[in-house]
Amino acid sequence: MDKKIAIVGLGNMGYAIAAGLAKNFHGEIIGFDNHPAAVENFKTISSTSCTITSASSEKEAAEKCGIIIYALKPDVILNILRETGDLLKNKLIISIAAGVTLDSITKALPDGTSAVRVMPNTPALISEGMSVLCKNAFVTEKQMSSAENIFKAVGKTLILPEKHIDAVTAISGCGPAYVFTFIQALSDAGVALGLARKDALLLACQTLKGASEMTMQSGEEPISLRNKVTSPGGSTIDAVHVLERAAFSGIVIDAAVKACDKSKKLGEK
Repeated sequence: MDKKIAIVGLGNMGYAIAAGLAKNFHGEIIGFDNHPAAVENFKTISSTSCTITSASSEKEAAEKCGIIIYALKPDVILNILRETGDLLKNKLIISIAAGVTLDSITKALPDGTSAVRVMPNTPALISEGMSVLCKNAFVTEKQMSSAENIFKAVGKTLILPEKHIDAVTAISGCGPAYVFTFIQALSDAGVALGLARKDALLLACQTLKGASEMTMQSGEEPISLRNKVTSPGGSTIDAVHVLERAAFSGIVIDAAVKACDKSKKLGEK
C-alpha cells in the first residue's frame, strides 16, 4: 500500500475511514475539507503508527499521495476530479459517492487512471461497516488489494461487479435504516409491555447483535436458526405467525426492491 493516502471530504464517512486506517496504517494520512471544523476534528485522530496531517486544497492532497479517497457528495465529485486533472495520473482514485458510476468517474479522470467505486455504510463509524468495491479496467491486482485493505480497517469488504451496486445499496447501504426501525419497534414493544425504555432498548439491541453474529458464525440459513427457537405450541411461533400474516418478509423485500429502483434512477441522472 502507498505510504501516503489522501482523504478529500472529512464528513462522517471520511472521518470514519481515517480513524479506522489510523489504527494500524504505517505512513501518512492527509486530509482536506472545505469546512475548518471538519479538518480540526480530523486532526484529533490519534495514532501510534501513522502521521495525521491536513492539506490546504484538493490539489495539494492529490499531488502528495498515490491513493486519493474522495468522500464527497455526488453532485460535486466529478467537477473536483476534472479540476484536479493531470495531478491524478498514475494514482489510485477511490470514490464513495453514491450513484456516481465508474464510467462517469473514469471519464472525468486522465486517460488510463485507476478508479475504484465503493459503497460503504454508516456502521463504518464504529469499525463495523460493510463496504462493497468495484473497479474500472485500469486497476491492478495490487491496487485492488490496497483499496480493500483500507475498507477492512472499518469493517468487512466484498468485491462485486458494478452491475450489483444498486442491489448492494438497497441491502447494506440502506440496510442500517431498516434495522434501526426494527430496533425502535422492538424496544417500543418492550415499553408497551411494562419495561423501562433503557432496558427494552438493551434487550432489542443485544438480541439483534447476538442473532446476527450467530448467523454468521454458524453458517446456517436464518430460517434453520429460526426453527430452533420456535418450539411447538410456544410463544415464538405465535409471534412469527403474526409477523408473517402481516407479510413481514414480503414488506422487507418490497422495501429493498424500492430502494434498489431509486438507486438506479439516481445513477441515471
